[in-house]
Amino acid sequence: MSAETVVTPTESKYLKFIYRKQVEEGEKLRAILLSRSFDVRPATVTQALQKLSEKGMIQYTPYYGVELTDEGLVEARKLLRKHRILEVLFVRFLNYDAEKACEEASQLDHHCSEHLINAICRTLGHPKTCPCNKIISRDRECYEE
Repeated sequence: MSAETVVTPTESKYLKFIYRKQVEEGEKLRAILLSRSFDVRPATVTQALQKLSEKGMIQYTPYYGVELTDEGLVEARKLLRKHRILEVLFVRFLNYDAEKACEEASQLDHHCSEHLINAICRTLGHPKTCPCNKIISRDRECYEE
């Protein structure tokens, strides 16, 4: 299954945030951090986490924490790849600053197909990092198309 068909745009934001905290920053993630970060009620976060858990994207234990499953890791990487490639596009071709590029990419990344992102990636010469110096994961299909 792919993030394009399985998760909603809101769930995509949760997955990306969880990935950044858990994988890139090595932080233990609890629902209260999500609540504060997204400025929503804890009940809203709990509901979103339960849906992601039902979809097999995370393991969620109330009052303990959140952890991405293998499937969640794959989907989060795909979403962040889309996000970061869009950031590179916006900075290089539209002269956006990194912060504005991130804001715009957040509005679009979920809606872009992997085919479109791979075409952009090839056009950009397969960038290795985004404007914020975060690693852009590789997609084998990007090189095969």
